[in-house]
Amino acid sequence: MLSPIDSTALCQLTAAQIQEILVLNGVLIQQYQSQLHRWVTIAQLPDLGQLTLSLEPEKAAEIDRRLHQYELVEFTAMTTVMNLNICDRYVFIPLVEQPHLYEGDLGGERHHQSGLWGRICLVGHLHSIWTPQDLSWVQALGQQLLTAMNLLAATNSASKSMATSSSPLADLAELIEKITDLESICQQKDHFINQISHDLRAPLMNIKMAVRMLTTSLNTDPQIAELLEGHKAKTYLSILEQECGREVELIDNILDIQRLEYAIDARAEAHSLGTASPVVHQLNLESLEIATWLPNTIAPFNYRTQTDRQKLITSVSQWVPTIVTDRAYLTKIFTELLNNACKYTREDGEIIVAVDAPNPEWLTLVVKNQAEIADRHLPHIFEQFYRVPSGERAAQGGSGLGLALVHKLVTQLNGQIHVTSAAGWTEFAVNLPVGDRN
Repeated sequence: MLSPIDSTALCQLTAAQIQEILVLNGVLIQQYQSQLHRWVTIAQLPDLGQLTLSLEPEKAAEIDRRLHQYELVEFTAMTTVMNLNICDRYVFIPLVEQPHLYEGDLGGERHHQSGLWGRICLVGHLHSIWTPQDLSWVQALGQQLLTAMNLLAATNSASKSMATSSSPLADLAELIEKITDLESICQQKDHFINQISHDLRAPLMNIKMAVRMLTTSLNTDPQIAELLEGHKAKTYLSILEQECGREVELIDNILDIQRLEYAIDARAEAHSLGTASPVVHQLNLESLEIATWLPNTIAPFNYRTQTDRQKLITSVSQWVPTIVTDRAYLTKIFTELLNNACKYTREDGEIIVAVDAPNPEWLTLVVKNQAEIADRHLPHIFEQFYRVPSGERAAQGGSGLGLALVHKLVTQLNGQIHVTSAAGWTEFAVNLPVGDRN
């Protein structure tokens, strides 16, 4: 099952997807507090601090009235950001709470009436153009977000109810029913993330393929090449392909984490019951010569570090065993760790890759780089969507999923991963069994 994630993180993830897919200046997800007649920002990208819309009271009231009638509102307005006045184009999309039944304590059903829950605000350039399909997609994504948040609320409410139960033995039948309901809710939450990932991946792959075909046409057609001589079209296509690839990688990581969590949970449940582990995620085990695998895997990073003026040092012990593992998993673990090391190492900094076999049963793979992480962040480093708050790290991009995926992959290989950071260095150490221990 998916690791615990709160509603704010879910809103932030949704806002990030909308911003990057539609290429917007910003996205806000706000909840309407009817008793106070005000809007509260739940998620905002980019983080602009205090962003204020300079709207006349009559205009603000008109927008609120139309949103309560479930209308999309589009307008231009002056925005104040860091004491600068900027004219932007806005679209407000209402998020409507659908009527449904939920169990506040999983003991008695309560009706939840429909109404305006909040709004998604798209912030674009004055001449930005959004198609009806774009706005329909955002609205549908917002409604799926509300469904997931309701499931999260029901899960938390049920957990509190179970924790305060005074007579668990007398209510055993009810407890079993509650557990079943909770499992169903968690599965629906997992399905929400999974479905969004699939829905986003398909159009992105089509876009990526179209960009490649267009690039090929530009390179092979001499007439077009002559017309575009000195034009920035190729640069724009390169940026589009790069960003599209980054989004596809993000979605693939989400899907991989979903599959791995299901496999790990199933194996843990089977172990607790004393039964054989179900085959929910088959490993492609093979005998792998580390001494041969490592140079081929590290080769692309040699060029990258030279370009970035970093120093990459490799240290391999004299005796490195042949291990039984999944080549694709091990390669993903290593490249993700080394990619992070390259991203967060300064120019002229050092990156060290070390491979050792402390005993005949275990292999240790270490990736170490000159960058330090504060102690308070280390316990959260493998959590999904967690990113160390730093201006330099934020500029590097990333989704906060890479290390979470690495942790799941290492667990699936029956290994262990540890992180330490001190004296200007950060070290990730992966310990893997030499033989198959499934």
